[in-house]
Amino acid sequence: MTTADVVVIGGGCTGTSTAFQLGRRGVRCVLLEKGQVGGGPTGRSSGIIRMHYSLEPLIRLARRSLEIFQHFADMVGGTADFRTTGFLLLAGAADRAHLEANARLQSSLGVRTSVLSPRALADLDPAMNLDDVAAAAYEPDSGYADGYATSTAFAAAARRHGVEVTPGATATRIVVERGVVQRVETSAGMIHAPRVLVAAGPWSSPLLDPLRVHLPIRTMRIQVALVHLRAVAIERVCGDLLKGFYLRPDVGGQVLLGSIEETDEEEVSADRFDEGLDFDFAERIVRKLVWRYPGSRDGEVRGGFASLYDVTPDWQPVLGPADGIDGLFVAAGFSGHGFKLSPAIGEVMAQTVLGERSSIDIGVFRPSRFADGALIHSPYEYGIIG
Repeated sequence: MTTADVVVIGGGCTGTSTAFQLGRRGVRCVLLEKGQVGGGPTGRSSGIIRMHYSLEPLIRLARRSLEIFQHFADMVGGTADFRTTGFLLLAGAADRAHLEANARLQSSLGVRTSVLSPRALADLDPAMNLDDVAAAAYEPDSGYADGYATSTAFAAAARRHGVEVTPGATATRIVVERGVVQRVETSAGMIHAPRVLVAAGPWSSPLLDPLRVHLPIRTMRIQVALVHLRAVAIERVCGDLLKGFYLRPDVGGQVLLGSIEETDEEEVSADRFDEGLDFDFAERIVRKLVWRYPGSRDGEVRGGFASLYDVTPDWQPVLGPADGIDGLFVAAGFSGHGFKLSPAIGEVMAQTVLGERSSIDIGVFRPSRFADGALIHSPYEYGIIG
């Protein structure tokens, strides 16, 4: 029978980052992962790193995470394969005021960002069709990283600090007696621990529901297409509020394309869903690419995949202690934001679990906000932008 100070459930980017931070503090920690570390949605993340958010805590989390990604080898060890490309967010006239206000807020918090006019954007990227663009936010320091590399590096660093990393061990039940966490039952045995962090993404609710911790998290299937370009080079990550999609450069003249429209997502079972790319989706997303970059019309879809988001009603994460149960904590419902925020989330969740003052205030993301009617509202049409 194993004993620990903290059990972290979930070996994706959030769980491994938090386990690393707990290990650094000398905490006896067990990290449980039912499959392989980084083998879930983290490993199929588009990996975009950007700081354009509307909410101060998200901006602070994103900025701190970028700092860790930029200095990953020194601060964590190993590699996240972070690449600086710059990030653009394109907006039409209806969103221009929101874009400018957000950029001002981000600048006040130390983010290097600016708002570009269509003329300045044309100078930056002459290949882009700007007929419908009123302005663009530009972050030169942002880019993308690799989800699998990041989570496995965090796990390896956690293990170097004494964390017991247990791939292939499924958490089956969290045992609570008289309102206090006692132990975790797993496929590999029982672990006695007074504190448990559930960071299991789409698999979080099945562990929490039996404890009457009901969170409105839906499991949504999302798709990513891989397109090879011949006549145009796309160098920057870009979110397009007008056409409802994003793109991210990849190696060998390729780009990853995904949707930011909620209508392109479907609710599925986390354990039974089609992991392939739908032909209809690929056709729609490529048409959007060709509109924005006319030179991409001879591009060729080379493949793609489907993965999962754990989505809340306000498209914002659930972070903090569960009401009514001493020692139970949640970090889930990231709604597509999880990877880019995970380095800083690991820091603040380790602080929260240990009862320390959080370096970034995450109170707005408390699990009780849904019952309290305190949902978070984005000024943008697409909740995933934040």
